[in-house]
Amino acid sequence: MKLFLIISLFLNVTSVNDIPEYSGSIIDLSTFNIATLYKDSTKQFLADKQNAIGIYDIVSKEKGLWYVTLDFEITEATINNGDIWLEFRTNINAATLYLNGKLFFRNGIIENLSQAKTEGENLVRKRIPKEYLVDGDNKIEIEFTNYKNKTGAIFRDLSIGSLEAFQKHTAVMTTAPILLLGMFIFFLLINLVLYFSLDRKEVFLFLTILFLINSLLVGYEVLYWNGFVPASSFIHSYTLRSVLEYGTYFILLFILYFEYKYEKKILLLSILAFITVYIFAALTGINIVIALSLLPFSISLLTSLKGEKNRNIITSSLFVLFFLNYLDDRNVIEDYDFVHSNFIITSIVYKLDSLGVVIFALVMIFISAKGILSKTKSLNEAKLKLERLEYQFLQKRILPHFIINSLMSLQQLISKEPEIANKMIEALSEEFHLLSMMSKKKLVSINQEIEICKVHLRIMSIQQKTNYKMEVNGINGNEMIPPIVIHTLVENGITHGYSGNQNANFKLSKQETSSSILYHLFNDSNINTTNLAHTSGTGLKYVEARLEECYPGKWKLYSNKIKNGWESIIEIKHDL
Repeated sequence: MKLFLIISLFLNVTSVNDIPEYSGSIIDLSTFNIATLYKDSTKQFLADKQNAIGIYDIVSKEKGLWYVTLDFEITEATINNGDIWLEFRTNINAATLYLNGKLFFRNGIIENLSQAKTEGENLVRKRIPKEYLVDGDNKIEIEFTNYKNKTGAIFRDLSIGSLEAFQKHTAVMTTAPILLLGMFIFFLLINLVLYFSLDRKEVFLFLTILFLINSLLVGYEVLYWNGFVPASSFIHSYTLRSVLEYGTYFILLFILYFEYKYEKKILLLSILAFITVYIFAALTGINIVIALSLLPFSISLLTSLKGEKNRNIITSSLFVLFFLNYLDDRNVIEDYDFVHSNFIITSIVYKLDSLGVVIFALVMIFISAKGILSKTKSLNEAKLKLERLEYQFLQKRILPHFIINSLMSLQQLISKEPEIANKMIEALSEEFHLLSMMSKKKLVSINQEIEICKVHLRIMSIQQKTNYKMEVNGINGNEMIPPIVIHTLVENGITHGYSGNQNANFKLSKQETSSSILYHLFNDSNINTTNLAHTSGTGLKYVEARLEECYPGKWKLYSNKIKNGWESIIEIKHDL
């Protein structure tokens, strides 16, 4: 019905005895109740005074060979005034058209009681030779079949007019879809890039699918109105467009699910609501597209009452989408004069539903851009903080008390135990070398981390004249972690867990689960002290900053007293 309304906007028709007269403006004969329908090669009479809808209601019930005749009036002055064209747009598999008993054109090849060998095009636009027309009553006869597709029997356009008028009509119907096609492809590429560059967040994947569906939808419109699709296909063109439209609102449910981080039961309830709304609308005759477009808005509205971030703007865009769908399907504004003041405006008004999807896309891009800017700002701040902590940490490593303690130990060892003094000098040199080399890297192998820990334990063993050692279990050695984090926890364990010449035993192990990797560092300290995870020391802040830099939002640090000692755990979650 909407197609007939669109075409009628271009018509200026007079008639004689209920027969339309062509006087220079487009007339679409398929919209008039002037057709007579016959069946089979015997031309068995079926009905008269039919339009395209009435013909379809009869023909779509069975496959066969059919004949339709239509009359129109034209004067000799109009015939001689300029070129006259006929536009034939259908989803009929094959048809032959005669004008006043003369073969005008074949669209596909008709074969009785079988499919057409050659399928026709959905659009034929052909100039009518002047000798084919007569002053007064003219008759068009169409022979066609629906063997390939029983429902492929729709005359969408059987119009007489000028080539310029037909081209203008095509421009009106394709300008907005071409613009929208470019936008949807652009949105598709943006979200595809965001999906692969931002931890493969599912919301970007489903936004990509959403814009792919709408690219196909408007792309099909462009092909259809330019005659580049088959006249009759396995999937009815209306069915294809409807499925793509329904798919838009189905995918929106998944976008809301991932954007709002719903529980899975909410997604299941949303899908159930989608199915229920579809069935209810189909049974009651309510416009299915309008009903389904209301569903994402309703779901988002219920959640936006919580006032969480971005929900209000998303809900508003979904309401605009629903509202534009309503205006589009109800043809609310298409009769206003401003709509037809410019063919671009007219074209856009005919695609208000797709314009609603564009508005939603712009809102989601705005939210994504804002999130990326916020994340970039946080990362920059974390980087600056990390650089300051690195500087403070390296300063801490060469504070006077550390040098003084080391020099005092060396002074005593040089005179009494020169061989041990040499070992301590080598260990100090090695630790400072490893510190300077590793601290500027984002990730290092855990073998390097274990090596610097053991060097530090050798130094402390010499200073304290005791035995500090580390045992390693379940670690391959090629795992990558931020530098100096285990070393810092070991140093904190020594500082807060032991005194005098007490021996120290450290155990480092790795445990991997389906969701994360856990590094356990245990020491056998028996001193009751505060939870190291809540201390304000520079070393622990350095560990937290390094973990956040490498695994933003995907790490946890635990430090607690357990039976027979102290345990620190670094948990690093897998990328999902």
